[in-house]
Amino acid sequence: MRPYVVSLLSLALLGLPARPIEAQQRSGTRAQRDSVRRPSADSLTREQREAVREAARDARSISRRVQRGDSSTRAALTDAASTTAFATPEARAILVRARQAREVQDSALKSYRATTTQRMSVSMGARKLGLEKLLFRGDNVAEISWRRDVGVWVKPVGSRLTVPMASDVRGDMVSAVTIPYFPGREQLWFPSSDFGVAKTEVDDRDIIHPLARGAERWYRYETGDSVDIRLPNDRVIHLRELKITARKPEWRTFVGSFWFDRDGGQLVRAAYRMAAEIDIWSVASEETARELMEDKELAPVRDSVLRARLPREIYVKDSTRRAEAEKRRDPDEDDVPAWVSATFRPAKARLDAITVEYGLYQGKFWLPRAHSATASADFLFMRVPFRLDEKFTYESVDGDFALPALPAARNRFASGDSAKADTTGVDVGGSNATVTMSAGGSGNERTRQRRDSVQASVYGAAKVRQCANDTTWTRIENRYEGAVRVAYQLPCDMKQLSSSPVLPPESASDESLFDLRSQAELVKALGLSLQAPWAPQMPRIRLGSDLLRYNRVEGLSAGVEVSQTLGAGFTARAVGRIGHADLHANGEFALSRSNGARTVTATAYHRLAAMNPEWAGALTLGPSLPAFLYGRDEGFYYRTMGVSLREQREQRRGAVEYGLFLERQWTAGDSDVVNTFSLARALGNRRFRQNMVAEPGAYAGANMTLTRLLVERPRGLRLTSIMRAEAATGTFEYGRGSVESTISSPTGPVAVAVTGSIGSSVGRVPAQRTYMVGGLRTVRGQLPGTQGGDAYWFTRAEVGTRRGAVRPVAFFDVGWSGSRKTFGQIQPQRGTGIGLGLLDGLLRFDVSRGLYPFKGWRSDFYLEAPL
Repeated sequence: MRPYVVSLLSLALLGLPARPIEAQQRSGTRAQRDSVRRPSADSLTREQREAVREAARDARSISRRVQRGDSSTRAALTDAASTTAFATPEARAILVRARQAREVQDSALKSYRATTTQRMSVSMGARKLGLEKLLFRGDNVAEISWRRDVGVWVKPVGSRLTVPMASDVRGDMVSAVTIPYFPGREQLWFPSSDFGVAKTEVDDRDIIHPLARGAERWYRYETGDSVDIRLPNDRVIHLRELKITARKPEWRTFVGSFWFDRDGGQLVRAAYRMAAEIDIWSVASEETARELMEDKELAPVRDSVLRARLPREIYVKDSTRRAEAEKRRDPDEDDVPAWVSATFRPAKARLDAITVEYGLYQGKFWLPRAHSATASADFLFMRVPFRLDEKFTYESVDGDFALPALPAARNRFASGDSAKADTTGVDVGGSNATVTMSAGGSGNERTRQRRDSVQASVYGAAKVRQCANDTTWTRIENRYEGAVRVAYQLPCDMKQLSSSPVLPPESASDESLFDLRSQAELVKALGLSLQAPWAPQMPRIRLGSDLLRYNRVEGLSAGVEVSQTLGAGFTARAVGRIGHADLHANGEFALSRSNGARTVTATAYHRLAAMNPEWAGALTLGPSLPAFLYGRDEGFYYRTMGVSLREQREQRRGAVEYGLFLERQWTAGDSDVVNTFSLARALGNRRFRQNMVAEPGAYAGANMTLTRLLVERPRGLRLTSIMRAEAATGTFEYGRGSVESTISSPTGPVAVAVTGSIGSSVGRVPAQRTYMVGGLRTVRGQLPGTQGGDAYWFTRAEVGTRRGAVRPVAFFDVGWSGSRKTFGQIQPQRGTGIGLGLLDGLLRFDVSRGLYPFKGWRSDFYLEAPL
């Protein structure tokens, strides 16, 4: 898979710097395939193998140029596309000036000193949108110095990696620091090293840059608003907005709002996002197919180049061994196995928004002032949001200051004598490099290696060698596809970085560090109306684990999904399913429009619904596993048919979802379930409890769910809340509402969490909309639906060890449900037990004991607990 794809997926899935993953990928998929086709090491000398590799690289370059077509062909295609690319002549003129500014940049700038402040946060959760727990957070503060005649020096003055669930964290985040400017730097920012250097022309194998030459084939351009900025010296900067939209919804393209200096063409600020979300398995398959096609077209070119360049003996050896290896190669080894792509669903990622802001310095130099990016990924039952913010403060722009030269590279194949001399150099290895120092006659090297083995395992041997005689050490990295060599000046005691006073407190909010209001104003431009145009794509039909479920009514229910991206932000999705036990067909058709953070969906449906979906119901794969394995279904169900219109908005600290519905409801019953099977029943004759009986009726109504992350301190207090409300009229008129809040915090050697929830109603509530208390999500140790009524309350308390990677937990629950008229008059349920949480409660196993009214034992494995 191409490095830029790996960079993007690693960003969206984990939020991690992509270079190590890229390096692994380069030595992985493609390298494994080449290793099969390449002659073994004993058939050619090292010099001969290097000659073969050099010829192969040149052949690949020739093949790619042939595949892209000659410059005249590309120019003709671009000219043809230009007739429909621009809404007005002014839009064309703005793009032309922007391209000139992007390619020429400012050669007059000779130096700068800047301080960068950066925060990267990655969270992870299982169920509740907007309430994901912090997985890790990286804070960086670094001083960056650049001179045109020297290069880039980075002096990290603070770097902290916070992992709330871990007790010991090693390593640093200094390599994630963005270099604000270097000759050839890309104006548009993307959190990946493959997007750091400006490329003049579009490369249709990569992400399609909206400002590169030839981009008219993929984008449309129209002018927007204009703004005049008056400087203190009465100079006026005229800004003009250029709205850029992809011609079709494709994840390699962008939509966005870009503001340029109308006179100079310099980018001043922008907000943009990808035109479509990424289906990870589809992208992987497409990229593999593309690479195989390129390799097929490369083969004759490679053969011709090697035949012309190499001596006949070497050419024959290489060709013979390669042909033999090709015969042994499995043609399907590079593709994603079908069972993997079907099982690990959903697997998708999206980039919601990127913002960039530039500032004018010395009245003539535009330099980056702030960047931000938000992304998220959904994989199996996990949702992984990612957020990155950074800002730059310039102490000197175009000033005259001294800067030492970057250390020179040292030949890795230097002779033993030269290696013993006192030297300072760079050991270049792959895309990274490390400064090393060695001294002749160093004495007992083995003893020193034992003493410094821990440091060497984390930071490499270069640090150990340099710190033997100094308090600082230097690390060299080749960044931005090797375009820039960066020297990092680091303290020998790396712990100084994590405890530096210049770092913001761990509890400092993003709002206190960055100008989030300015970012929010930019992101407003990425509304539902700014979309790729209507351009229906091919429908996709799929099966997958996320379309399987198992419950007391349907038994095993399998679904088939047909989806189609339509363009203009619209996606159509149809799902049909049938259960093996009730043989009742269900289906729904949904038409949604989304810009990532906001989604509006209209749905027509005939489906099975859960009575308390916020607490129970095996209508997804995760809750279905206990029902299948040991016959324990936490849900009660009824059938419904109707239409709904819903809107979901993701917010920085939570989410809100509200909608209207018109539907008919009736009982699902047990009478139709004649052959429900569970593994527990097959082994021990354990049967499901009876389903609740629903009251038939027709209703029109509205509902809303608001989730808020009120307080989040990485190693301290965390406070969340969920508010739900519903009102309907029809067969009965009713309203119901509830609030649930969880507070958790470490206290000394332990962590404590308390959840409280209360709800009530007005009017005549149908049986299927009452509150059922008892069971895994309310009072553990009790049976689901032990009590039910139109009002409820429950409290759950947990205490466990402070660190949550693997956490023993003890808990106690108490709760009640019944008629609101008897609130507080009936003895509540109670249960207690112990559990084991993994990954800060993402996975949890409990053994509970009912105390009242039922006094039995039960065990549960489930997703997402407070501790």
